[in-house]
Amino acid sequence: MCCLTIYKTKDDKLVVTHNRDEQPARQLSANKVVTKIINDRKVFMPEDRLSGGTWIGTDDVTVAALLNGFKEKHIRKPYYRASRGSIIPQFFNETDIDTFVRRFDPSGLEPFTLILVTRNEKGFEIGWDEKNMHISMLSCNTPLIYSSATLYDGVIQSQRKNLFKRYLQKDMGADDLWLFHKNKGDDHGNYINVDYNNEISTVAISQIVFADKSTFYYQSLVNNNSKLSFILA
Repeated sequence: MCCLTIYKTKDDKLVVTHNRDEQPARQLSANKVVTKIINDRKVFMPEDRLSGGTWIGTDDVTVAALLNGFKEKHIRKPYYRASRGSIIPQFFNETDIDTFVRRFDPSGLEPFTLILVTRNEKGFEIGWDEKNMHISMLSCNTPLIYSSATLYDGVIQSQRKNLFKRYLQKDMGADDLWLFHKNKGDDHGNYINVDYNNEISTVAISQIVFADKSTFYYQSLVNNNSKLSFILA
């Protein structure tokens, strides 16, 4: 749950793309997108069967995407009351963003950053640092990139922001952004798909494109799975 970009294309498509950086074994049971009915809404999301949760999901109105950590790397505790993967299903169980913020209790959870992007181009950042919940609004008209504070320090995050800025010097479409997330290398100055260590790497890519006919693209990179697409309706 470790790198996210938000970009509005010239033809007014809102593109949210997310890399999941995790142990490959955690990805083996998450090679497809499932559809669940949550609070009378059809929610599309990949599911981590170990935790029963997810790192990204959408109901064709809002995209909810999760990154581990918030702002700074934290010291991990031996026990947390629930997996952070439970956050997104809890979000979709509420009627709207305001209700979720009012009711959601993050106490006992490991630090996280939850990004919410709506079809009408409203964006929110909700962060938890184990003491306070921090909420800010985002402008979806401005390209944004997030990286997990748990895995990537300030230097690497700055490199990624500069790389994204360079990449966007030409007009980009959803396919271009997909390649930005998928192309792999060993240099953080030129790639965002870089193995963190021998145990953690980018294991899946998700992309939601809000348009007249919105689409969820997904590829589990473990075991050479094909890229899948789902029309959101």
